[in-house]
Amino acid sequence: MKIDKYSAILGNAVGYHDMGGLTANRPLASLPFDGKYRLIDFQLSNLANAGIRSVYGIFRGQNIRSIFDHIRSGREWGLNTLLSHYFLGFYNTDVESQVTDKDYYNQILTYLKRTGSNQTIYMSCDILCNIDLQQVIHLHNVTGREISVVYKKIASNSLSSANEILEIDESDTVVGKIDPTPGSENEKMSTDIYVVNTPFLIEKMEEEAKKDEPRKLRYLLRDLIVGHNALAFEYTGYLSNICSVQSYYDANMDMLDAQKFYALFYGNQKVYTKVKNEEASYYASNSDVNNSQFASGSIIKGSVHHSIVSRSCRIEEGARVSESVIFPKVHVGDGAVVEHAIVDKGVIIPAGVTLRGTADNPLVIDKGQEISGDIIQ
Repeated sequence: MKIDKYSAILGNAVGYHDMGGLTANRPLASLPFDGKYRLIDFQLSNLANAGIRSVYGIFRGQNIRSIFDHIRSGREWGLNTLLSHYFLGFYNTDVESQVTDKDYYNQILTYLKRTGSNQTIYMSCDILCNIDLQQVIHLHNVTGREISVVYKKIASNSLSSANEILEIDESDTVVGKIDPTPGSENEKMSTDIYVVNTPFLIEKMEEEAKKDEPRKLRYLLRDLIVGHNALAFEYTGYLSNICSVQSYYDANMDMLDAQKFYALFYGNQKVYTKVKNEEASYYASNSDVNNSQFASGSIIKGSVHHSIVSRSCRIEEGARVSESVIFPKVHVGDGAVVEHAIVDKGVIIPAGVTLRGTADNPLVIDKGQEISGDIIQ
């Protein structure tokens, strides 16, 4: 694939209030996943596997240090070569608002016009999947459409109010949007992954930018697929719709199911992340580990069951961690109990303390939160 024919936009200026404190100090894109990855790794890897080396990332202007720290030169995704380009744009608009400011479009338009690309791929980091974008691009070109969209058949109880359900005819053309049917297992949810002819996209963005209250690109694209006979491409692989604490927790727990884990990580497409050269995790002779995943650099002396443990954590003797997601550098003291919880980076859990949520309502311990006693919900 000739890399200068394609450009990409990663839209991350949309947020969800149901993420709780998990996104108070970081964008959704940099949330840890499965111990050693970040959510943005999957979008960057999808683009890298398709040979796309020109990327523009849209982020809010607050709390983006983690993005810089993680992407760095972009070497892991092939973005540090002479022919590659990646840019980060920052905006101060409300994450839950559809409306943005004039500078938002000015910067993206400048990027698109300078790329000279034929097609632009738009993705957002709230959809977790490992998709072969070359297939989507190929069908987009064969059918001669101006815009194409990827959809996934999904259960209605996995949707959020921010998702859209597509009405698709027999020729795989988007003809409208419909309301979800309660109890349905096959709602055709838009994944907000688009392939758009770049000249067409520039034209429509310039029209939107002239409005008094221009909408973010994500919402503009949602309207364009209905009015311009968009091709609907069905994605049939593993996908998780990250729109709440519950959906994020469930996606991590899915990785302890071998079938779902291999479906996401061991297809034809590799997933790349920031490389860290650390020592392997240590498991004491009296530790008790069952159906769990661990990143590097941790010391495990206690019990860990059906959990995800990130880098450089310490689980002391007598501690019990089960059905939980543990972020990097968490210390679980002697005899402490952590059940159905998401524990953010660097939290210290004192000896003997119990932190307990439920499978349907996982407990979130925010980054920097001081634990002085039991927390049970």
